Amino acid sequence: MIKSVFFGAALACTSMMAGAARIDIATGIQLAQIDFDTYHALLLERCKTEAPDSVDALAEALAQWKAQNADALVILRQLYKVQLIQQMRARQPAATEAEIDAHVAAVMGVFNGGLKDKVAAVPAGAARASCEGGYANDLETNPDMDFNELLERMTLGR
Repeated sequence: MIKSVFFGAALACTSMMAGAARIDIATGIQLAQIDFDTYHALLLERCKTEAPDSVDALAEALAQWKAQNADALVILRQLYKVQLIQQMRARQPAATEAEIDAHVAAVMGVFNGGLKDKVAAVPAGAARASCEGGYANDLETNPDMDFNELLERMTLGR
């Protein structure tokens, strides 16, 4: 499934194996750095060729997920950016704003680099399964894709 390849790539960045029972908070924060708007746009484009009848339902599911998670993703991304900046300043106190910005951009590139190629590389059958409800179901039922829940876990320290 596209989701499996996508999460495999995302979780590889965080040194976790795909298929783990539950990701930890740090990994969830890193997962939140992925540009889901871009990924979802690429997925919808792929679905237009693999399963055109599924595009409207998938687009609706993606819009619903985005509406439910957008605010939490903004907060998680801001927190992560602050952490990156603090770490850079601790390692290199004389770093310029341009150097810090370049460092943050490079880290974000790790999470979002090559999304188009990764989506394109998914076999047609797996892509079709994702388009026809597999990915939408994962968005709805996988607690790791509920970024509001991740913020709550952070607040409660679980």
